[in-house]
Amino acid sequence: MTYPEIEATVKEILAKQLTMEAGRINLESRLVEDLGVDSFGSVEVAFELEEKFNIKIPDAALYEAKTVKNIVDYIASVKEGK
Repeated sequence: MTYPEIEATVKEILAKQLTMEAGRINLESRLVEDLGVDSFGSVEVAFELEEKFNIKIPDAALYEAKTVKNIVDYIASVKEGK
């Protein structure tokens, strides 16, 4: 899976969870400040990302992610390692 494909999938999942248009989400979007992701929402998003990409996202990585790019970069690095 390419970086743009991972990015598109992450945006789709976030848009679905946050009930907004995926086009309003970009790599620089901050999860809390711009998108309004709360702790419950981050758990829901993480669960869906884990299922979609068939990976495990450690809690530490989840809490360290501040932007959409942080999430995409993390998933890309995990997928490259496999």
